[in-house]
Amino acid sequence: GQDNYPVVYLSLEDMRAYASWAGKRLPAEVEWQLAAQGTDKRKWPWGNDFHGTYCNNAFYRPTPVDAFPKGQSPYGVADLIGNVWQMTGDIYFNGSNYFSVIRGGSYYKPESSGWYLQGGPQPLDKTQILLMVSPGFDRSATLGFRCVKDVSSGAFDGRYRAERDQ
Repeated sequence: GQDNYPVVYLSLEDMRAYASWAGKRLPAEVEWQLAAQGTDKRKWPWGNDFHGTYCNNAFYRPTPVDAFPKGQSPYGVADLIGNVWQMTGDIYFNGSNYFSVIRGGSYYKPESSGWYLQGGPQPLDKTQILLMVSPGFDRSATLGFRCVKDVSSGAFDGRYRAERDQ
């Protein structure tokens, strides 16, 4: 019964292995941002005003990835915020620690300590880092991923010509 839910409890290595197996990869942070925001700098995938019914805002558990069709981005990408944090493929090193960037927020809204990540849907200008402590340690019930595939230049050029000629 969970086939249409986010996949969680995977490490970065697991996510990368699955994406590679599927002929895909994890999105770069800028790719995630463009897919979520489009080119008009909107604050949420659907526009500039928050709408609690356009994302997983108050369910306190994961929801199916197609549960909020009104929350799609300008490119038709669904479930970008509020369900589970989404791993991006960029890894950074600040001189002492490796970290990745996660985006979107999650259903889990901890309130007992300031040490926890802020929960709930996060606006598209919110960037959160995830420290990479050791391989496999970054598994979480609130962290998932999505895959992307490079568009071949021929397919893109053909689509562009078809749109231009209409």
